[in-house]
Amino acid sequence: MKYAIPMLVLAASILAFFGLARGRYASFGVMQVLLRILVALPLLVSALLLHLFRTDASASMIPPVFPARHLLILITGVLEILGAIGLFIPALRRRAALWIAIMMVAIFPANVYAAGQIVGGVQVPTVPARLTMQVVYILMALLSGYGLPGRDSASSRS
Repeated sequence: MKYAIPMLVLAASILAFFGLARGRYASFGVMQVLLRILVALPLLVSALLLHLFRTDASASMIPPVFPARHLLILITGVLEILGAIGLFIPALRRRAALWIAIMMVAIFPANVYAAGQIVGGVQVPTVPARLTMQVVYILMALLSGYGLPGRDSASSRS
């Protein structure tokens, strides 16, 4: 139950975005490009500093029930890098945004498990704080890749 409600809230934020859009999106120019940068930077920093160079500290955040925790950290680090890059490739942009959002849901059990602890010298946020951060980040990722929901424009199909 400790994981179920936050995971449902995160999944609901993704579904709400697509439900609101009903398949229509409008790009919002330079602000959307800046948002892509804002979404990509934490992914790259996290991948490099935590997943690839501080694997032990990052693996300690994963609940022990998950096997091969170090491998999971390396895989998610690579996925973060690929997602960040994908946001800047027009043919991959929407898929990258969706998979970043899905990954934010998938990694949330680690945030719940480590909530309130100090990992690698950093205080991990509480579950409500991290849940709020994750919902905002998911919506930012989707906006950066898809555009504003519920509007349709010729430029939104890029």
